[in-house]
Amino acid sequence: MASILIDWGTSTIRAYRLDGAGSVSERRRLARGLASYSGPRDFRASFDELTAGWRPAPVLLSGMVGSRQGWVEAAYAACPARLADLAGALTPVPGVADAHIVPGLATVAASGAPDVLRGEEVQVFGAQQHAGQSESAAGATDALVCLPGTHSKWVRVADGAIAGFATAMTGEVFATLRQYSLLAATTIDGEIEPGAHAFAEGLAWAGRPGGLLHHLFAARTRPLREGMDAAAASAFLSGLLIGHEVAALAGDASEVILVGDPALCRLYEVALAARGAATVTVTVDAEQATVAGLTALAALL
Repeated sequence: MASILIDWGTSTIRAYRLDGAGSVSERRRLARGLASYSGPRDFRASFDELTAGWRPAPVLLSGMVGSRQGWVEAAYAACPARLADLAGALTPVPGVADAHIVPGLATVAASGAPDVLRGEEVQVFGAQQHAGQSESAAGATDALVCLPGTHSKWVRVADGAIAGFATAMTGEVFATLRQYSLLAATTIDGEIEPGAHAFAEGLAWAGRPGGLLHHLFAARTRPLREGMDAAAASAFLSGLLIGHEVAALAGDASEVILVGDPALCRLYEVALAARGAATVTVTVDAEQATVAGLTALAALL
């Protein structure tokens, strides 16, 4: 049966129309931030715009549309969770026939802190589907999946179920330090090259004594005392943060599946390789993972 898949993020909404064979026949995109919505009518207006001419096909929505600030809150499901568990915990959209929101997931991380994700659960299952098409062992039912981003997620998959996860605010901290902290004077905005010498230095420094809070000040003092330019200082800062994240959350995994923007995933590939404790077997684009995950979920309904 033809269906409609919607990935409703914080700033962008992407909609996909599937044909009867389960292939994407049409895509639509709407750039509207979640903060701009004042109530259900606003969400319904965006929904109608995205699905005009596509209905009455059934609709699956994932992402921040199901958050407390979204259209309707979809309760978090507990870990461990399989794809079938998500299918059994969908939240109907009030006033919209045959439209359901995928629940996020909640867990308690190894640190004892409560942790949540919303939208990434679909990407993890989609990445597993994608990885299973390769000859790599990453397609097995046990895996460590990393989704780098503003809030990076490290997700453990065991026996085909999401067993738990941990979040690192790496991307947000990087942006905040570059824009609003003392380090704004010594860094610049711009894409970080994975082959940059300063990025590799940051990764190496992450393994030194002293801890992250001490290491961060080096992004200020190295430009002052060693003549490091702003571009290099930015790469160094990125390496520091990603290096500490990988050291804390990659564990002793022999394989990691990366899901996200290819350029950002490449930085994590370099970080994992530099650490020597993990081999990245496959990188999956975030959009591909989302579509694959929602398609697999739709097939269970």
